[in-house]
Amino acid sequence: MRVTFGQFDPVLGNKSNNVNQMIRIMEQASKEAADIVIFPELSLTGYFIQDVNTNLAEPIDGESIQIIQEKSRSLNVHTILPWPELADDGSVYNSACLISDTGVIIGTYRKVHLYGTEREVFAAGNEFNVFDTKLGRIGLMICFDLDFPESTRILNLKGADIVLSPTNNMGPYQHYHEVYLQSRAMENELPIASCNRIGRERELIFFGESAAYDAYGNRLIKLDNKAAIQTVEIPINEKRDPNLKYNENRSPKNYSELLNLNK
Repeated sequence: MRVTFGQFDPVLGNKSNNVNQMIRIMEQASKEAADIVIFPELSLTGYFIQDVNTNLAEPIDGESIQIIQEKSRSLNVHTILPWPELADDGSVYNSACLISDTGVIIGTYRKVHLYGTEREVFAAGNEFNVFDTKLGRIGLMICFDLDFPESTRILNLKGADIVLSPTNNMGPYQHYHEVYLQSRAMENELPIASCNRIGRERELIFFGESAAYDAYGNRLIKLDNKAAIQTVEIPINEKRDPNLKYNENRSPKNYSELLNLNK
């Protein structure tokens, strides 16, 4: 699967600017024969939308989403679009939708693990989603989800061929980011890629370093802390190590204690 990372600095509250930046990245991805483009978390609006206007949130059929749908269709490229989603009941979610190369929305993931002040704005999602596409089965998660091994494990057990994660990770967590990406790939024998933003909002400095690892934990690409458009070939459905058999060797009957300890 050819994946393009659109690592950039979204302008807080300026959707038109951010959409134009994403379109430019998509155009470059199309020139590089990418299968799919992934952007950072909340690329449409920037991170601290409560500092501007929570009305920046859009429903799944919002104007900005429709623009990206049309560009996906015209450029013949799948797209992962992260944005603040306005739900039918008025709740706002930190979401990412998967758009096909024909401009159809295949599905939406709502971030489960909310970080820090995100709870001031967002409701938490309650399901980890794997979506069937002609590229393979794509599992989505967002940023802080990576820190919890259960997130990737569920996507693995649901049959994901690859996990893609829009991210807004900030210092001093560069080492966490790198270690967790490699660990999640290795412990699930599943390729994983994260597109992280750059720039600054409030006191947070977002460090970039978008990266991808194959199913054996080998790093395929790692960007620096500058704006970049990079495409990488990520192998999927690689043969798993017959000596490890992590899925087969799991012992779910002994894991219920994890839930009981939370009570």
